[in-house]
Amino acid sequence: MTRNWHIRPYRNGDEKQILKLRRAVFGDLDPVRLRQSTWQWQFKDNPSGKAVCFLAESKGQIVGQYVTIPTRFVTHGKDTRLAFSCDTMIHPGYRRQGMFSALAREVYGSLETLSGITLVWGFPNDQSLPGFVEKLDWQMLPALPLMVLPINPLNMILRSVPRLKGLGKNLPGSMGSDADVSFSTGVPGLRVDPVEHFDEAFDLLWQEHSTMAPVMQVRDSRYLEWRYLSIPEFNYRPFTVRRDGHLLGYMVIRMMVLKGQAFGILVDLFPFPLASFSVLQGVFSFAKQFVKAHGGDFLTCLLPREQAGILKKAGFKRIPEVINPKTWRLGYRCAGDGLSGNPDYWHVTYGDTDVV
Repeated sequence: MTRNWHIRPYRNGDEKQILKLRRAVFGDLDPVRLRQSTWQWQFKDNPSGKAVCFLAESKGQIVGQYVTIPTRFVTHGKDTRLAFSCDTMIHPGYRRQGMFSALAREVYGSLETLSGITLVWGFPNDQSLPGFVEKLDWQMLPALPLMVLPINPLNMILRSVPRLKGLGKNLPGSMGSDADVSFSTGVPGLRVDPVEHFDEAFDLLWQEHSTMAPVMQVRDSRYLEWRYLSIPEFNYRPFTVRRDGHLLGYMVIRMMVLKGQAFGILVDLFPFPLASFSVLQGVFSFAKQFVKAHGGDFLTCLLPREQAGILKKAGFKRIPEVINPKTWRLGYRCAGDGLSGNPDYWHVTYGDTDVV
């Protein structure tokens, strides 16, 4: 097949056509990500560094993209820079032409030559998974368990059965109201309060827990401020967790509506496990009350596989794969000395993805 497209690196101003391509590939699934300001935040204002992006162009139009963003990790106690693969896009009219793998190889070569980054990681979806594994030598870890804490079980059923959807309770008028965040944790001295700014206290928190997992993305104040507060339209709700005034950790919740069903997402909870099981129960109690007050039927979280037992003890249920709406597959490609393929070494949450 004769190519009618060529590959080139990103140039300033390409973002307008990149966002046009995004709409053609993903539609308006996440409208906030169709904004140029959001693109700037993710790919240029990232505190870990600017993105490495290569594009496929045909007749003056961008028809394909492969992009990675630098990410700061601690791997086995050592500060490391990895590259996160995200926003892979091929226009529907240009698929099955080898564009995806050709773009990826250009990005990998540039990363190694210009940045010295040899490990790329990410969450391939069902459509791109064969290309990552068969053509780009990615190693895939076992799927991460998707856990759900039911809050309104009956409402979950009513909303999930098409002919019964109209019977479910309506969502409240304001999904982002701050009027009702002072819920009780039920644990003496334990408070959960909104975060307005991630300050140096969170740097100390990160330093204290930075080696709790062999492979974990840096969660210092610079990262947290960028990730959860820089784009208010994402409606992330970060909270401090304090006991008797001492900062134990933080939690981030996001409310979402998908196919008419409202639910809460525990985007991040750090450190995990948190202090003691009674403290963890108090934090989950707060989260349940928050989600229920905002019309959510359940709370979902994505936390390390080895902690599934603690989540089950707290009332979370694992979603069977046969009804799982999305399988979270973590994978990586390493051109140098690789990380261990042990999935329990990786500490990842929804906050480490670019979807939630």
